[in-house]
Amino acid sequence: MEETKSLEPRNQDDSLPGYSLIDLENKHKTPILITPAQELSFPLSSTDLRDISILEAKFDQEKNCAGLAAPQIGIGKQIIVFAAPGDPDVKKWRSDFTQTMDKTIWINPVYEGIGQEKNEDYEACFSVPEVAGPVMRYKSIKFQAYTPTGDLVEGTAEGFLARIIQHEVDHVKGILYINYVPDGHLLKIEEYRRKRAAAMEAEQISSS
Repeated sequence: MEETKSLEPRNQDDSLPGYSLIDLENKHKTPILITPAQELSFPLSSTDLRDISILEAKFDQEKNCAGLAAPQIGIGKQIIVFAAPGDPDVKKWRSDFTQTMDKTIWINPVYEGIGQEKNEDYEACFSVPEVAGPVMRYKSIKFQAYTPTGDLVEGTAEGFLARIIQHEVDHVKGILYINYVPDGHLLKIEEYRRKRAAAMEAEQISSS
């Protein structure tokens, strides 16, 4: 999941794989992005561990990234990496950023909504470049996953952290955020940022 608040350029490492992309203009969808990824077995193989290392390195090189899933870089396995460290700059853009989590790598992750309450917020994605769109997500979720060492992780998440987890888990299920965006509601990323900044400015004025 690409965090939508920053205009910082990406770092580049030519040794890492590029992104699998959706070409909206030509309506081309790379198959690996719309196909459920392979569930992994433990203990992980040396190839699995190498793939985890590659995904983590790709995540670490980005300046504007909340999460990545293995299919986004051409690896059809159920591996995700994400973080919600509580960056004040991000919190300015996300009023529901109430729960943090350090960088985390999960294998075979799943989630389910807690109750029916949802909220709408904008999302962007490295695999769908230069656009953002409004997506309805569960406000609170239950999650289950495994660490690379095979330890079971279970818990609940809310707000922006829950949104990140839902976005990334959907990736390994072959689901993209644009599947949830109503027709005609995708915006160019620059247009979204202008709209978001104007809304924040208006909110600050009304509260002063």
